[in-house]
Amino acid sequence: MARKSKAEKLQELLEKEEQLKKAKQDLKKALRAEEKKTREKCFRDTGELVENHFEIEHLSLEEREVLFSSIAAYVNKEIANHFPKQNIDSEEESSGSSEDEQKESTVLSGTREFQVS
Repeated sequence: MARKSKAEKLQELLEKEEQLKKAKQDLKKALRAEEKKTREKCFRDTGELVENHFEIEHLSLEEREVLFSSIAAYVNKEIANHFPKQNIDSEEESSGSSEDEQKESTVLSGTREFQVS
């Protein structure tokens, strides 16, 4: 059996390196696609929950955005109270507004007015 020259060994290693680079790219691409699919499923599921719990079918996308913007502060506060994050920085805890403070805001849409207190 003939021994391979250094040039042949180098060429084989370069080819192997290219194969590994392509395999790495393929794996990264597959992982990104899998993560995207998971995110999209979560978005669909969340949308279905919103449609099941709120009668918003008649609202346009703009009106839905106004509605969600108007209730976001209240909902986020309730989420924080009922489902606390595992790793909350002390800065985040102290930077929030006092529970005694209540803000009232009015959000106007082209056809509707939403008031949140």
